[in-house]
Amino acid sequence: MNSLSNIKIAICQPHIILGGRLQVILAIAHVLNEMGIVPDIVTFSCLGFDPSDIEKNYQRSVKVNFKLVKPRPVAKSQDISILLYNAMLNIFGKKYDLLINSSNSLVFLPENKRILHYVHFPRKARFYSKYPDIHQPELQYNFFSTRNILRHFFREAYRMSKIYNSHNYVCNSEFTYSALSNTYGEFPLQKTIIYPPVNLAEYYISSDSYRKQGLVTLGRFGPAKGQLEQIKLAERLPHIPFHIVGFVGDKAYYKHCTAYIKEKQLTNVHLHPNAKYEEMVLLLKQSKYFLHTLVNEPFGITAVQAIGAGCIPIVHDSGGQRETVPEEFLRYKELDQIPAILKHVESLGESVVDELNHRLLKHARRNFDETIFHTKMKKLLTSTLSVL
Repeated sequence: MNSLSNIKIAICQPHIILGGRLQVILAIAHVLNEMGIVPDIVTFSCLGFDPSDIEKNYQRSVKVNFKLVKPRPVAKSQDISILLYNAMLNIFGKKYDLLINSSNSLVFLPENKRILHYVHFPRKARFYSKYPDIHQPELQYNFFSTRNILRHFFREAYRMSKIYNSHNYVCNSEFTYSALSNTYGEFPLQKTIIYPPVNLAEYYISSDSYRKQGLVTLGRFGPAKGQLEQIKLAERLPHIPFHIVGFVGDKAYYKHCTAYIKEKQLTNVHLHPNAKYEEMVLLLKQSKYFLHTLVNEPFGITAVQAIGAGCIPIVHDSGGQRETVPEEFLRYKELDQIPAILKHVESLGESVVDELNHRLLKHARRNFDETIFHTKMKKLLTSTLSVL
């Protein structure tokens, strides 16, 4: 094996935005730093933030080199960018000993290159799903619409996507592994699942801390995340303060949310756009409930953060949330069920709620704490680098 200090590693993702995937990238970089390696993060662009903002937003200091690939494509389609990026990896990836692919796409990648895939959810599975959008099953595309035409185009493109035995694959949840293995048929490789990391110690709350009778949600503003549906739910529950926290990724959608609040004169809904990390953590620690409305969330890192802060999570009964929230009665299939869940929890005695919180936190510590991620990822990277 080469000296670790001489090994060149690139963490690869076409575009990087603030969110859970960046959190995983930084955690991988942190493990590499401990091994004496400073990786490059190779991307077309950092959207909505400057790399210098990372420590402020994630409370994490890591050594990385951001490398912007040029020319940057002008295509508005995320998936066209992914295809172009993967094709270009055949060129600019040559100087690296190992590529860590975080794009969720396998198409056009070099077969004979050492690549470690951290799969959040396979792009091919999205295009081969019976739903145009797995997060919005009710959504339908007009047959002649641009979106539907592009969907069929990408479906054809992903027919060329293959599993290479020379690559390593790790999934962020059992749900994602099932999607990967089902999409590519018989999956001959060893199943490796490493859940995304959460520093549960950062969310620790003492028993005498003050907790309001409130509800908090976390997620980038956009239709799939369902903030508008959350606001309409709050309209039905005027006695509960709703704190909706998230990066403003879709400005038009965010304006739509603010307009609805103003029109309905909702005094119990509080939006926290682009909230600082400290504000987000404080809101979690002060709220009794956490709500997440994304359908088929591949993992559900925000639910784990909320559990760490002592919130009772209420999540959709799908995707990786079945793994993060093992208490079935805290998962719903229809939004109309949420008021009944809240009423049921309110009817429980204090000791029962305390025991519920204890079980949830014990499950989170056993599976999702960043120490678990660190140990498993270091073992995987050590094994991968040993054959270089």
